Amino acid sequence: MSAPLNLTAIAQSHDREWPEHYLVAHGKNGALASFPVETPMQLRRGERVVLQTSRGLEAGEVRGAASVQQARLLGVGAGTILRPFGDADEKAQSAGEFLAQSLFETGRNLARSLGCSIEILDVDVLHEGRQATVQFVGPTTDGLDRFAAELGRACSVEVVLENLAIPEEAHGGCGKPDCGRSAGGSCSTCGSGGGCSSCGSHKVDMREYFAHLRTQMETAQRTPLV
Repeated sequence: MSAPLNLTAIAQSHDREWPEHYLVAHGKNGALASFPVETPMQLRRGERVVLQTSRGLEAGEVRGAASVQQARLLGVGAGTILRPFGDADEKAQSAGEFLAQSLFETGRNLARSLGCSIEILDVDVLHEGRQATVQFVGPTTDGLDRFAAELGRACSVEVVLENLAIPEEAHGGCGKPDCGRSAGGSCSTCGSGGGCSSCGSHKVDMREYFAHLRTQMETAQRTPLV
């Protein structure tokens, strides 16, 4: 659930030596929201920070101090800014990037071996490296639970699947910024098909793209090599 929008505190932060709220881009898709700081700190534009959100520890990049108007338009993120990036955070980010690549490659191979008709597009690993969101397009079936479990065991991480092929209008959604998702990409609160403003993910109708991709793959399989 998103934090209450305390516009008075945000307005007063501009009268202090340090702002209480900053605009931070976070999540795989770079969602922008206003976050409060846990302790007084001066942050510069472009500086990387560690956020504590409902998902866990996440990395973000500061865009600047948040104004009342910006906070009203973008909303307050469900979490706080813990600290600027340190040496340990740099190592954690590098490890997360390596893990994301491993999940991407292992996931594609596993999907083929299990006969899952999905196309993995991207992987988002949380800062502490204990949870990863695998974004894909394709039909949501019961076999995806097994796929998520086996992929998690292979890479020693908790895997959450997000199906980007599910259109926004198909489910409506609950509107809660911390919409929790299950292995099939649904919301534990409302049963919608993915989408979370706190992590930057969104639902996109990619059915035409997936159909086109499948046609290309079938054509390539039928075309003899010269």
